[in-house]
Amino acid sequence: MGSTDLISSVPTGLWSSAQRAGDALRRCGRVVIAAHIDADGISSAAIAQLALGRAGIKSSFEFFKKLDGPAIKKLSEQSADTVWFTDLGSGSLSKIEGMKAVVSDHHMPDPSSGARNTCGQTALTDFSTVVQVNPQLHGISGANELSGAGSTFLVALALDPRNIDLAHLAVLGAIGDLQDQKTRRLEGLNRALLSAAIEENTIEAVEDIRYFGRETRPIHKLLEYSSDPFVPRISGNEEGALGFLLELGIELKDDDRWRTWVDLTSSEKKTIVDALKDQLRDSRRKPEAIERLVGEVYVLQKEQKGTPVRDAKEFATLLNACGRHGKADVGLKICAGDRGEAMSDGMVLLRDHRSALSKALTWAKGSGIIRLKNIQFFDAGDEIEETIVGTVAGMLLGSEGADRSAPMVAFAESTEYSDTPKVKASSRGTQDLVARGLDLSVAIRLAAEKVGGVGGGHNIAAGATIPADKRDEFLSDLDEIVGSQITSRGRQRG
Repeated sequence: MGSTDLISSVPTGLWSSAQRAGDALRRCGRVVIAAHIDADGISSAAIAQLALGRAGIKSSFEFFKKLDGPAIKKLSEQSADTVWFTDLGSGSLSKIEGMKAVVSDHHMPDPSSGARNTCGQTALTDFSTVVQVNPQLHGISGANELSGAGSTFLVALALDPRNIDLAHLAVLGAIGDLQDQKTRRLEGLNRALLSAAIEENTIEAVEDIRYFGRETRPIHKLLEYSSDPFVPRISGNEEGALGFLLELGIELKDDDRWRTWVDLTSSEKKTIVDALKDQLRDSRRKPEAIERLVGEVYVLQKEQKGTPVRDAKEFATLLNACGRHGKADVGLKICAGDRGEAMSDGMVLLRDHRSALSKALTWAKGSGIIRLKNIQFFDAGDEIEETIVGTVAGMLLGSEGADRSAPMVAFAESTEYSDTPKVKASSRGTQDLVARGLDLSVAIRLAAEKVGGVGGGHNIAAGATIPADKRDEFLSDLDEIVGSQITSRGRQRG
């Protein structure tokens, strides 16, 4: 799919906003890129930096966990013609009003910025100094159909059609944002971006097992850490995973080296997948859960086999490791093609990230999870960093013996400067819960606002920052809202 074909697949209003953004950037001599610290944000920043560099526009970058007061102040003091917000900004439009800015984002826009509803689509008051490119404004899901990197890619394409060769970074951002989870493949505009990347020979879409670690994990570890779908006696159980593979006659090593999934023959892969499906059927898992075992996976064709940048899921995890540990700039360099020093630094960060997650998960399991009527939670205090506590919440939901009938909420001490103590709340759900009506983005935002905090995100994962002394009130409100969402969907189906 060439740039012309891709552009024709983008809704007129969305493409017009991308063109306005491109025109605004083209008039700049220097741009500051302000990006989120996760994989989608880092991919977005890389697209922006590469596109501006090709256009001869000087740029610098800043990464943020969120756009709070100090972040806005820091950006407003920069001597730049424009600030380009990537994968953030839409939720803070009222804060950046008056700042000369481009916002390429996919999160729900700030309701206090003058949102209104027109013909079933959300629209915003058009601030003269801010150009916003957001699928949510055009009836397109920002959770499943286009990520922040996708919105940023559209702006890059408007700057110069030759930037179509950056489509693989838009796909990487979407995978990092779990936008393939719902249907086991990329959908909507993400599909068009994928087609462009395939035509550019940067990505290949392959039907395969969807567990994490196809390129780098020993086969038994890939199965042990599997959780979607969760396989009883194998997921979370190293001995169970090893025994399962040995019973199937799968060779686990090639000489002294552990074999990975990509080392297996097609016949071996089929044997394992068929046996896993049998295990799931024997456990009376629903057909739709069994179907989640296999789907599309995305291979970056120009990357070396057996490395974490070869598989899009693993690449995204590498970027998250960089961002969550204060080194998002390293992830940006890796996205831009640095396979030397930046890649070495990234691998160290990935190792440290995995170690931190392992320790945090062990602590969380031992801390005691408290179940309310419709949600469950744990409070890590200062035991787990706020940047990874949401990931830990998701891992807990996928662990052996976990209660997956309710979303998990995790609290950690907030490190942001404030006159009063604050806590970070991170929530994670499951696809089954979303299918029943769960929308954590709405639920956590409403609950946070009721106690004087701020929150948002996506239907399956969201976060908030709230006053520390309002935690219990927040939990009570969130429990009630989540209950009404799931009950309401149940009534609609009935």
